[in-house]
Amino acid sequence: MTTTKLARHYDALDPAERLSLVLAACARGDDVEHARLADSAPNVTWNVPHTFGRALALLLLASHQRMKLLELAGLFFRARAVADQMEGENAERMTNVAGVYGYLFRTQSEGWERFCETERLDPTVCEQAAPGADVLNIATDEAEAFGFTEAQTREHLKREGKADPDALLIAADVEAQVRKGFRSLLAKWE
Repeated sequence: MTTTKLARHYDALDPAERLSLVLAACARGDDVEHARLADSAPNVTWNVPHTFGRALALLLLASHQRMKLLELAGLFFRARAVADQMEGENAERMTNVAGVYGYLFRTQSEGWERFCETERLDPTVCEQAAPGADVLNIATDEAEAFGFTEAQTREHLKREGKADPDALLIAADVEAQVRKGFRSLLAKWE
């Protein structure tokens, strides 16, 4: 069935069918079909507390933040494990990689904490109950002990010549990225 023929039946789609088609259009990069599906969806009205948009934005950002931290923790742990299995120059190289991942983990954490602080939010409210809390706690301790500082990371990047040390991600950058995402979501939902 072509999208033109399908478009004639958009009004008959239930929410599950529409969502499936919207996701398929996104996956194949079909912005026109995505817009048609979204625009043809019936609108519903809900009564929600005035904090709903802010809470939803925070939930999405906190979930994204958690996934980033878990990814960085996994890369940090893996680099440390590989370094432990190697010897000599290769072990040193992988230890340096682990140091950089430790720095990035701490930077991501600190940027999130700074964002939460400026928004007067407790960053730990849901963290301990959500999956991955134990992993993140271990990663926090180990990144503090074995991760590079900002200066060490810049020096490593300068030595390796693979990245611009001046373009290094810092906590203020993470905070700004989170804030930008938060403001964008609030603009839609508040």
